[in-house]
Amino acid sequence: VTVSEDNKEPSNTAVMIGCGLVGWVVCGPFLALMTALGGAYAAERNKGPIGETSKAIGRIAAAAGKKAREEHLWCKLKAAVRSLFQKRNCNC
Repeated sequence: VTVSEDNKEPSNTAVMIGCGLVGWVVCGPFLALMTALGGAYAAERNKGPIGETSKAIGRIAAAAGKKAREEHLWCKLKAAVRSLFQKRNCNC
């Protein structure tokens, strides 16, 4: 999930992830799929406000992905889940 450096256009993957997440939050998995595909289509072909909004959502998703990699979020999430299932010594 990247933003090209030369023109700051988000990748199709970033647009689809961002728009899909917006759709999921608003109405669930079916709308997530529709907004992901529609967002990618609008970002590529629509030069108006809908296309610009889709591109902006893609840029936000790309920035969030970059920050997640910098913070090693995936490793932290795995460690957090793993810690839930570890046996702890309880002196109750």
